[in-house]
Amino acid sequence: MADEKIDSEQFFLFDLLPGEPNPVYGEPLNGFDGATSHSVSTAGYNVGTKIQVYNETAGVAGFSTFVYGKLATEDSTNVMLVAHALVMDKNTITPFEFTNEIANDNGEGLSPVVYGAATLTVTYYGWFWCGGVCPEDWASGLGGFHYTDNTVAIGAMGSGDLAAADQTMGEIGLCITTEAIATVGWAYVADQAL
Repeated sequence: MADEKIDSEQFFLFDLLPGEPNPVYGEPLNGFDGATSHSVSTAGYNVGTKIQVYNETAGVAGFSTFVYGKLATEDSTNVMLVAHALVMDKNTITPFEFTNEIANDNGEGLSPVVYGAATLTVTYYGWFWCGGVCPEDWASGLGGFHYTDNTVAIGAMGSGDLAAADQTMGEIGLCITTEAIATVGWAYVADQAL
């Protein structure tokens, strides 16, 4: 089955990671995708810190949640890009270390899904969109199309392996939710041909 896509304005994510957004924190210095705390070798925030923001001008209006974490591993061929779906890395002991490598997926379809706020160097720390509407006001690279496995219908979504993984799409995408797959988000429309 061929992979497809869904627009960032046509779905939202459920925040399935532990912890609540910290009301003390606002937008990080230089933004969620800026060099001060994103794609840095030493964590600029406590790992697991969550910040909730309101997205109102670009994309869909509503609340979005970011979490601070680490890109633990990545596929050597399909390096992580901003619109690639990421899941928890099964080789770590924390829910805040992520991967785009299907071999390190914490059980296909069983993990929360996040998207990096911008490209990220492997083993570096940064901000990840983990819940709510797509935060296009706060990380413009997240706007546009996100990849699916050609099964997304209106309703609950999970994550799964893409059929034709490549540098553009990554290896993990959104898919229809079944009883064996965790619900990570909700689609307003079915996915579309690439």
